[in-house]
Amino acid sequence: MNSPPSTTLKHIAAHLDLSVAAVSMALRDHASLPAATIARVKRAALKLNYTPNSAGSALAAHRQQLRVRRDFSVIALVSNWPTREEWLRQASAQRLLAGATARARAYGYELQHLWARADGMTAARFSRVLTSRGIRGLILAPLAQPDSRLDLAWENFSTVTIERPVRYDHFHHVLPNYSADLRLAWTRLRERGYTRIGLVIETTMAERVAHQWEAAHAFEQSRDSPAIAPIPTLIVSETNPSPTIGAWLRQHRPDAVISRCNDVLPAVAGLQLRVPRDLGYASLNVVDDAPGVSGILQHRDVMGAAAVDALHALLHRNHRGPHAVAQGTQIDGSWHEGRTVAKPSRRSGAPPRHPA
Repeated sequence: MNSPPSTTLKHIAAHLDLSVAAVSMALRDHASLPAATIARVKRAALKLNYTPNSAGSALAAHRQQLRVRRDFSVIALVSNWPTREEWLRQASAQRLLAGATARARAYGYELQHLWARADGMTAARFSRVLTSRGIRGLILAPLAQPDSRLDLAWENFSTVTIERPVRYDHFHHVLPNYSADLRLAWTRLRERGYTRIGLVIETTMAERVAHQWEAAHAFEQSRDSPAIAPIPTLIVSETNPSPTIGAWLRQHRPDAVISRCNDVLPAVAGLQLRVPRDLGYASLNVVDDAPGVSGILQHRDVMGAAAVDALHALLHRNHRGPHAVAQGTQIDGSWHEGRTVAKPSRRSGAPPRHPA
């Protein structure tokens, strides 16, 4: 005995005098349709015993993921620094932009870098400009200060942030795995025979990474032998912190320093110490540090690509505004072999030289 023919979208459309596309959109709760139309379609689908074809639905979803909808083919990478070029001058920003641009092109998007302060714009006016240009997808570049404000009409946009801004932490955020990166630096330094490892960071950088570097550093120190007195972390906030760093080096005599502070190497040079013979230096972001440093390579190009991946998914789900539950993606760094940490074979175990 043959089974009765199943109800299709075409049957529902004919029953309601709607297009098949409108019925399909209503069953997916598309935001462009009135709530009354969505409810009417769902009532009819229930009445007519409509059951989605799982294979067809999966294929349609796959095809939808592969193409860019015409109504949001442009996505914006938004920066809000004091000048348009200030963020872009950083090497890490250039890598992030390159990674995001390449991934956007792979999907079929055009990615545009837009400066939120152009022509003295307010946040409200900038929101209107984005909307008038048909831009619904935003990637928010790292803010100049971790607690900076940029109060756009977020409810109108699908948004992903690079790093995790203090005031906007419920957007999907893509950031380095700060804790894992710090611990990787410790692992590589231990492999080379370093035992007295110190950490120097700037106050704003400590806040930007939510103090994860400090926490991971304290954990690694706790694994040392009780005979090795831990070196207190130095957090600097002065305009010229070199004297403070120099005094810290003289007092605690580390044999290696982990840092992301531009003043550490000048302070070391001021004490007439040679890197890496007298003191090892491992950067937590070699791309933005001095040339040739050893340390952590943050894969900002991969972060840019991951941000586009996340935004692409949000746009196709029609999700706008923040999430109810904070969520994000972490990208692990890798070790970069530079010239500021001794090779494992060259560490003799002799203590480093320090000035009296």
